[in-house]
Order: sequence, then structure tokens, then C-alpha cells
Amino acid sequence: MKVKLIMNANDVQTITDYSIGHCRRILREIRKSKRKLKHQKVTVEEVSAYLGINADDIRKIFSKDH
Repeated sequence: MKVKLIMNANDVQTITDYSIGHCRRILREIRKSKRKLKHQKVTVEEVSAYLGINADDIRKIFSKDH
């Protein structure tokens, strides 16, 4: 079973139900706070810390077989 490591704007939208633009803004804010460059990826742990959601709960959302 694959474990989700990297989050993109579509993944954040799935979790939060925010607009895609707002999710991109969230990822930009996380990158800025972690002093990452534009091309560097944002991890599940970083998104979970920012949103206040348990990282395991996020992984469960994406590990379900559809």
C-alpha cells in the first residue's frame, strides 16, 4: 500500500473543501513559513500542522480504495 507523502492543491481541496485558489495560497504560506523554494514539495505533516488536522487522518482519507 502506498502512503501519501506529498500534498498538492487538489489534495488540500479534498480535505478542506476550500476553493483551489485558496488551497494554492495555503501551500504558498506553508512554503514561506518553512523557507522552501517554489519547486520544493509540501509534506502531509506540514499541511496537517498548518491546518491542525492529524496527519494519520489525512492519510486515511487518501488510502481508501475507491
